[in-house]
Amino acid sequence: MNGSPVKTIILFFIALILLGTALLCLPFARQDGAAFSVLTCLFTATSAVCVTGLTVVDIGTYFTQFGQIIILLLLQIGGLGYMLVSTGLGLLIGKMALKDRKIMQELFDISSFSELFKLLKKAVFIVLNIELLGAIILTFGFLKDFPLGKAIYCGIFHSVSAFCNAGFSPFGNSLEGFSSNPTVLYTVVALVVLGGLGFFVLVDVMDKIRGKNIKLTFHSKVILWMTALLIGLGFVAFCAGQACTFINHDSAWGWVVNNSIFQAISSRTAGFNSLPMSTMTTFTAFFLIILMFIGGGPGSTAGGIKITTLTLVFVFIRSVIKGQDDYVLAKKSMDYDLVRKALLVFILMIVLVVLFITLMLFVEPQLDTLKVIFEAVSGFCTVGLSLGITSQLSVTGRILLILAMFVGRIGAITILIYLMNRKPVANNIKYPEGRILIG
Repeated sequence: MNGSPVKTIILFFIALILLGTALLCLPFARQDGAAFSVLTCLFTATSAVCVTGLTVVDIGTYFTQFGQIIILLLLQIGGLGYMLVSTGLGLLIGKMALKDRKIMQELFDISSFSELFKLLKKAVFIVLNIELLGAIILTFGFLKDFPLGKAIYCGIFHSVSAFCNAGFSPFGNSLEGFSSNPTVLYTVVALVVLGGLGFFVLVDVMDKIRGKNIKLTFHSKVILWMTALLIGLGFVAFCAGQACTFINHDSAWGWVVNNSIFQAISSRTAGFNSLPMSTMTTFTAFFLIILMFIGGGPGSTAGGIKITTLTLVFVFIRSVIKGQDDYVLAKKSMDYDLVRKALLVFILMIVLVVLFITLMLFVEPQLDTLKVIFEAVSGFCTVGLSLGITSQLSVTGRILLILAMFVGRIGAITILIYLMNRKPVANNIKYPEGRILIG
């Protein structure tokens, strides 16, 4: 694995986490009177770089503005990932290292470096403009509650955090204080959705709007349709799960719709919450676990197994049930090797998340089982939602969650790159057929 793309990506994230930890450990990064803890700084830095959003402290009261800006920079770099960081450096120095070209081409499956470079330049431009527009709109939304200076700061922080699907907020209760502010809610979820679509889709849609291409690519259509489907299912499930809570509080219909849409979108990838997580029913919490595991689109700032992986798994299941030899999605034939890799990623990610759930349950026996499972999935899938137990975790539990966030962030990408780099091994040995029963 020496000099391999997998090793480069892992080392990049490790170096960024260690740098972030060192900066957060500086005395002027935390408030006067805040208890110093290297583990707290490491946990926060890992959560930021892995764009998760889980914290063991309230970052608004524990860290100074300097510390919060460090967190903001970490989640921005971590959210855009290795591919955009390398592109930015390439733009600055006018060239890109050969190994960086290899990584980019493997991640984006583009045949020529010139095509790749143009794509990533567009992606950088689009991302920065989306975040800028989001920050401006959010500033106006926050002006109802804060003076101009703080409104601008909160607007920038939440715009970057939302687009990067991070869920970080300088407010101790996330966005619960803005559950009646549609400007803030809908701007945040719009940024979350855009960040979760993936850079391919953003560039493709922008080219379509500008008239540079006749129609969207098949990949973009699948992502957009599946995103809309998951948002719809999430909205219905959230309303159903929280129906009693809404009725008991005699909530206005508009308020219910706004916050249900917000939670259905944010809970899948971002980790912001506009409603107290303590009010979530068991059904809602379980459904959110499913949404968190799915995540967003490939090449996006979101975590999870990715929408396309889930889609190809369903394509495989349908094909087997119907007894078909090929895999078809929307009248398009799916490559056998692609479906096989999607199945492998799906299975490996399930194995990993179950492993982390098991370990978390073992080291945190005093905590509620559902809450521990929710926490483990949220960390591994880099979502950031919590049912309120993050600060109650033991030292071992926090270390496990740090590892879960790191593995979850780079897991699917490194698995795919490893598979791409593997050369088929010829095997001339033929073994006798074995039969076993299933079902």
